[in-house]
Amino acid sequence: MPDVTIYTDGAARGNPNGPGGYGAVVRYTDAGGKVYEREYSAGFAVTTNNRMELMAAIVALENLKVPCNVTLYSDSKYLVDAYNEGWVWYWREHGYRNKQGDTVKNVELWQRLLAQTDRHEVSFEWVKGHNGHPENERCDELATTAADGETLYVDDGGDLRDPVLSTDNAAVPKTETGGSGTGASAGGDVASDLFAYEPGTLSREELYKKIEVLRALIDEEMELLDRMEEEYYAQEE
Repeated sequence: MPDVTIYTDGAARGNPNGPGGYGAVVRYTDAGGKVYEREYSAGFAVTTNNRMELMAAIVALENLKVPCNVTLYSDSKYLVDAYNEGWVWYWREHGYRNKQGDTVKNVELWQRLLAQTDRHEVSFEWVKGHNGHPENERCDELATTAADGETLYVDDGGDLRDPVLSTDNAAVPKTETGGSGTGASAGGDVASDLFAYEPGTLSREELYKKIEVLRALIDEEMELLDRMEEEYYAQEE
């Protein structure tokens, strides 16, 4: 399976009752040594830090096109310990209840994440947050920028597969940085301007420039998919 490295972070302002966001960096090096990187982020109007930590991991893993061997780095003990201490397996076997018999929080998100850790081979590594780790700092920047942004979704407490925009903002949904759109569950603060378009608001030159950039992003995404598939099926033979 292709080897992929993922870095994730979640943030919430005034946790647990303020705006929050998640950020993820996904990195893959192909057999020829070419490095591919994708960034994902989105913000929610009212959420919690733990839910955003889970969403960062979920979105990053869901956007892998084929099963991969993943090393995922996070500064969230909530996320990392749940796997490394075996809590998630106990929860699933016992109807998502802990050893005290209480229903665990964020069940729908844990279920969504478990579907991905069943699909991929994932090892979780904890890193200390706000300690100068470059990728962790970048994920924190993505998460906090999304939380402070104008485009915020509604966290309804469910699995957040298809969140709706908060009525407090009318900005267009973000999409991922460096790739094609993946719907409301993934976003990127850099590429959002590329995908924002209202008829009659752009000159012909500006429109053509956007089209050229978007075509380049799509071409790069397809090249990455082809290389990952080639490596995956070569190892299966």
